[in-house]
Amino acid sequence: MTSPAIELRDLHYKVGRFELGPITTTVPRGYVLALIGPNGAGKTTLLDLIMGLGRPKSGAIQVLGLSQPSDEVAIKSRVAYVNPDLNFAAWGTIGRALNFVRGFYPDWDAGRCARLLVAFELKRSDKIAAMSFGGRIKLSLIMALSREAELLLLDEPTVGLDVNARRILFHEILEIVKNENRTVVISSHQLDDLERLADRCAIISKGQLIAMAPMDGLLDRYRQVDVMRVGRLPECLGLRSVS
Repeated sequence: MTSPAIELRDLHYKVGRFELGPITTTVPRGYVLALIGPNGAGKTTLLDLIMGLGRPKSGAIQVLGLSQPSDEVAIKSRVAYVNPDLNFAAWGTIGRALNFVRGFYPDWDAGRCARLLVAFELKRSDKIAAMSFGGRIKLSLIMALSREAELLLLDEPTVGLDVNARRILFHEILEIVKNENRTVVISSHQLDDLERLADRCAIISKGQLIAMAPMDGLLDRYRQVDVMRVGRLPECLGLRSVS
C-alpha cells in the first residue's frame, strides 16, 4: 500500500504567543491540496515543519512514508519547497544559482528548466539582486518545477506573479499531478486563487485546522464573507471569524 504524501498526528508547535495545532490529518498522493488561511494563520509555519525547518513541541510528521526529523535528508531529496523568503542573491546571477542547486538533485530536468526560463521571461545572465519580488518568486518556482519531486510545497507562490506567470504555474501543476504518485500543496490567503485548481482544500485559522474536504464539497458547505466590523461579532451558529 502506498504511503500518504503527508501524515500529521497530534502535531503541536508553539513559539511566543503563537500556537499551531494540535493537527491530525492526512494528504493522499496524487492530489493538489489548497492550504487556505489569512496572513498569520500558520500556513508557513506548518509547511516549514513538514519540511524540517523547525521542530514541533509534540506530535509526529511523516512525509512520503519517512519521518521528521530522523529522515530529514531523505525527505528533502524528494520534496521541493517554494517560499517567498528564500534568497539566492549570494550566487549573483540566475545561471549560477541554477547550476548550484541542480548539483544536489539527480532528478533535475535541464530541458524543462530551459523551457521554464523562457516561459517566465528570465535569462541565466540576469542579476538576482536587481530582480523584482515577482522575479525572485519565478526563480524559486523554476528551481522546484525543474525537478521530478514527489511532493511540492508552494507557499504563497502567486504573490507577485502577473496573470501570465500564474497561468504558466497552474498549467505546470496540472501536468505534475497527471502522475498519481506526485502531490502538490499550495498555500494562499485567497480561496478564489485555487478553487479551480485544487482537488482538496484545508482551511487554517489562528493555528487551527478548521476544515479539510474535497474542494467541491467544501464550496457547497462554506461561504467566505468579508465584512467591516466594530467590536466583536455576535455569536452565530456556523459563523467563524478568520480575521
